[in-house]
Amino acid sequence: MIQFFKDSVREMRHVVWPTKDETKKYFTVVVILLVLFWFYIFISSTIFTNVIFFLKDFINN
Repeated sequence: MIQFFKDSVREMRHVVWPTKDETKKYFTVVVILLVLFWFYIFISSTIFTNVIFFLKDFINN
C-alpha cells in the first residue's frame, strides 16, 4: 500500500496541469455544450410529448 502511494506521488509529478487560461477556455466550452445539449433535449422532449398527446387525442376521437 505504501508503494502504491509512492508511485502515485511520483506519477503526479509528471502530470502537465492546464494553465489558468486553458482552464477558463475548457470550462466555457463545457458550459456551452451543456446548454446546447439541454436545449436539444428540451426541444426533443417537447416535440415527442406533443406527438404522443396528438396521437392519444386522435385515437380517442
